[in-house]
Amino acid sequence: MSVSMENYIKQRDENKQVSMTGARALVMFILFLEGPKTFQEIRQYLIDCGVVSREYSVDTIRIDINTLKSVGCQISKATKRNDHKYCLISHPFNLHLTSAEVDALKNVYKKVLKKASPQKILAYHKLFLKLANMIADEKIKEEILGISLLKYQNIEVLEELIYDDKKYNKVKILYRAPNHPEGCEYDITIEKIGVRNGKVYVFCYNHTLATRSFLNISRIKSVISKFFDGSSTIGADINVKFRLKSADEYELDENETIIEKHDDYFLVEGKYFNKFIAMQRMLNFASDATVLEPEDVKELVIEKLKEMRAVYE
Repeated sequence: MSVSMENYIKQRDENKQVSMTGARALVMFILFLEGPKTFQEIRQYLIDCGVVSREYSVDTIRIDINTLKSVGCQISKATKRNDHKYCLISHPFNLHLTSAEVDALKNVYKKVLKKASPQKILAYHKLFLKLANMIADEKIKEEILGISLLKYQNIEVLEELIYDDKKYNKVKILYRAPNHPEGCEYDITIEKIGVRNGKVYVFCYNHTLATRSFLNISRIKSVISKFFDGSSTIGADINVKFRLKSADEYELDENETIIEKHDDYFLVEGKYFNKFIAMQRMLNFASDATVLEPEDVKELVIEKLKEMRAVYE
């Protein structure tokens, strides 16, 4: 017998939306394959995967377990005798997914990534690995493994860096920079780990270069050493004021605020990690944005526009 994710997909306004009951049951099933789990272990795992909130209760977990039972799973009760753990005793199926159903998983993943912590990104990666191990179809297995942003990452390095996320430890790394393919050593203080343009980066203060940097984790070859430095320097956001012709045509980021409205333009203030990210954001608005301040960001935008024009001359 096979289980189809089509049972968990609802049709509404021609847009497919994943049933959260089905999503929770699927994630719970994968977790049970590891072995017996307590309510707290199940709850924390589902929170880390982004399919439940911290209000997830014992009553809801019973609903999800009953969902698994309804498709033929035999699950024991959590009692004192078994250390209060739920146990998957047997299941009557192998998991079969279609490419369309993998796409549904991919869409959920993309939505989660918008505000995902590095821990949650890692939890999803491990979830996809478990799911792929349950699939016999090599093509579908490859599609599932291809969803994760971490598919080409050194997971051990990422786990080390996650430990230092927001702890402001000073970390020495070996980094494969574009102009140093053999690798160069950087001393960094990690400010956060996050997603930018579909890739995972370490946002940090780079003591070696004396500037704020965002480093592609896939280029970090190893963590050489680390130590706590209470006085370790971290950078400050770049404040940029710019005039935007039509804010209605753009979705402003959470770090951008409209501070004045005029008949033919909006005055917007944005806070950006560094000047390079600020410059890229201004270019995204094309001719609809005009940088007012600071002067160095304005000059950076002008310089980039001149470089782009030179390509066509």
